Amino acid sequence: MSRIKLKTIMCILNDEIDKDEVYLKLKGKKIWPSGSAYKSIDSGERTPVDIDFEHEEGEMDIELWDFDYMSRNDHLGTFTMKVDDHKGNYTTSMRLKDEKSTASYILEWAIV
Repeated sequence: MSRIKLKTIMCILNDEIDKDEVYLKLKGKKIWPSGSAYKSIDSGERTPVDIDFEHEEGEMDIELWDFDYMSRNDHLGTFTMKVDDHKGNYTTSMRLKDEKSTASYILEWAIV
């Protein structure tokens, strides 16, 4: 098991006209933000995630979702990370769920 710290999420380009209302899921469960349904973020903004947890070595997928009041929430994309025993800081670009989407995000994380 390795200790993972999710540090920040950076929005390069949001998906909606105004800010995206984003949250993160791991293995089908929402892991961030705690205490609210989502975090608003706009193009060029970086917001702290600041959570840590244990994860087995191998590939880890963290999904980025956009919260919607009037319709189903949208799965924007997935951050795929290789978890091993090499401690350090990493960045991972999001792989889009829908090729027509404009969303572009980067997740900064670490193995601690």
